[in-house]
Amino acid sequence: MKKNRAIGALVLASIIAIAYFSGGPRVPMDNDSTSALAQAEKAKEEAVTKLEGGFGADIALADGNIINISDPAKWTPKDAAALGVEGRPQIMDVTFTNKSAKDFDLSYFAIIESTFASDKSMSCSDVFEADSDVKGLPENPIIKSGASVKFKWAIVCPAPEGDDLALTFSLNESDVVTLKTKVK
Repeated sequence: MKKNRAIGALVLASIIAIAYFSGGPRVPMDNDSTSALAQAEKAKEEAVTKLEGGFGADIALADGNIINISDPAKWTPKDAAALGVEGRPQIMDVTFTNKSAKDFDLSYFAIIESTFASDKSMSCSDVFEADSDVKGLPENPIIKSGASVKFKWAIVCPAPEGDDLALTFSLNESDVVTLKTKVK
């Protein structure tokens, strides 16, 4: 019994020593801009491509694929409780066409930022409601080469009608696009 305790204490001491002498976690610390790890993280962030485009127009991704997001329209969900928060429900049709030679993973698609002219601290929330066929991404987000998929995306925006709205979409690992419209 004493032998097991001694072995356990040695194992614990070894783990602590390894953690102490290995330099800690492999993440850049706050305000660190000089370490190789911090510079690698910054380069990864800078690799994001900001695409140009508008609602209702085809947007070409860096890999040649095409996405089209319709201008948000006023929407009334069949189940009002699905909204979760008060605001103006908006709905969009998203069409993605895979024009590349390989399959495309659409699971990166999301609204990563929404801003209003009237209040920069407020943002829209995603809404998913099966009764209105607003399910978000397709069940299988892997889009085969040459295939096209269409789905609905809805949001609720706590802003007055006519307010300027900017939505930033993540399209894949490296492409983002910011589209501007008015709250309907």
